[in-house]
Amino acid sequence: MIAGIYDVSEITPSLMKNLLKELGDVNRKVAIAIKNLSPEVVFEKPEVYIQYGKSNYLLPITKLSSDKGLVWGARKVASVAAGTVGVIVYHIKDRNESLAFMWSVPFNNAFYSNWWNLKVYKGRVRANQELYDKMYHELPHQGDNKVYRGVLSDDLLYKGSMGNSGTPTIEVEILNYSTISTTPFVKEMKQNF
Repeated sequence: MIAGIYDVSEITPSLMKNLLKELGDVNRKVAIAIKNLSPEVVFEKPEVYIQYGKSNYLLPITKLSSDKGLVWGARKVASVAAGTVGVIVYHIKDRNESLAFMWSVPFNNAFYSNWWNLKVYKGRVRANQELYDKMYHELPHQGDNKVYRGVLSDDLLYKGSMGNSGTPTIEVEILNYSTISTTPFVKEMKQNF
């Protein structure tokens, strides 16, 4: 079983491709990697809500500490005219905040596109349909193979991308302002803001 918590350096395109294979022979599935590159932040107590589709895996309950990443996937259900959409939430340790990640891989690409979103919310947010709907309508990023960057909170930034096929990978990196002054990511952020 490929899904789990990995050192960030172990999360490679090959690993993500193998996860997609392991999800089965369906035309709508997604491989997700959420990488914590912030030494000062720990993500814990994860929850997942899948509105459409299913996963072959339980969401690992292990904390997502610095230089660790979640690798996980979801897929459509056979004989159902829906893709896979849902949301993953982590509580941010020692803070009254939650990190929420939303994905959408629709069944019908003629009317819908791939989307993803990443937000930090105040308080303990639950993974549910209400949160999914909110994030879907809060300016999500399109799954168009482009790299998107943004600010999550007073001290957290992100960079991420999603493919545009029916079987995309999504990779997001979360960084802390205090540690980014020497990373290539900071140089990119400064150039793009």
